[in-house]
Amino acid sequence: MILRCSRFLALAYAIGLAIGETVLNSAKDQWQYAPLWIIDYLIVAYLLIGFWATRRGRQIPVLMSAYALSAGVMYIAFFMNFDPELPDSARGDALVMTLIGLVLGISVIGLVGTTVAWLVQERTASAAN
Repeated sequence: MILRCSRFLALAYAIGLAIGETVLNSAKDQWQYAPLWIIDYLIVAYLLIGFWATRRGRQIPVLMSAYALSAGVMYIAFFMNFDPELPDSARGDALVMTLIGLVLGISVIGLVGTTVAWLVQERTASAAN
């Protein structure tokens, strides 16, 4: 059940991140610095691969590592805005910060969920041997 929830959370998150990144960048005159949006699309692809790879309850570390990558990137994106030396023009507005905080939370929840599912699967497999 935990893996199923983590899988579908990854699917919803991937779709939402792809749409959100496109909308945020399209609303501006120019897209942001390329590595900042390319990594978001790589996270989308990785989450979708993890969703697909875990469809039979196997290869949980693929989805777990997708969530770990997302958590790391979103951690940096969120806390970078609190750097006292960052110019105000480079800071995200309140809505963007809220969304980044939300997806950071989703990433952590997904990482914890997949880790628990993987540990349960490993414990069950070792008990069967």
